[in-house]
Amino acid sequence: MNQRTLLIFFVVLGLAVLPFLAWAASSGSAPVVIFEELEGTWDGDFVGYDESGIELYRIKVKQTYKTVDDNHQKVTIEDRMPDGAIVRGEGNNIAYRNASGGFDISCDVKKTNGDRVQHRGRLIKGPSGSKEFIWYSSSEDKTETFREEVIREGESTYYVINGMGRYGDRLILMAGRYKKVSE
Repeated sequence: MNQRTLLIFFVVLGLAVLPFLAWAASSGSAPVVIFEELEGTWDGDFVGYDESGIELYRIKVKQTYKTVDDNHQKVTIEDRMPDGAIVRGEGNNIAYRNASGGFDISCDVKKTNGDRVQHRGRLIKGPSGSKEFIWYSSSEDKTETFREEVIREGESTYYVINGMGRYGDRLILMAGRYKKVSE
């Protein structure tokens, strides 16, 4: 890349990111404010599909988010598995401002079945221009990436998750849609 092309790239990147950073800075001094749209209780389905689109599972989910302090939001989860078993989870969404003015975010959930979810994240501007989260994790036997957003449709508010995972050699496409049921 020549210097002019590189300069144009950084100017365009800056113009795309600056309004979003300005929104984040003006949204309040507490970093946890980036999670404010998640506050409350949500009910819905989380579905997994194999590489050819065949449904592998459908889990009934109830999630509750509650801000605890300037940097963290508590999450409680109840997953009703296809066989009727209930798996519960407790964890935290954590947000800190970094030196560039952006956010370092993470999500850590421990479940009663022994699973532990540990994701790092990014706050992004999604295709519709809305604020969204990208959550990701990677280890030798598992890689996951999720895009999450809160949307409004008429009088209802939904928490929407789209993601993919590699579990050993198996690929799974995942989608969740939870309706807000209480503040």
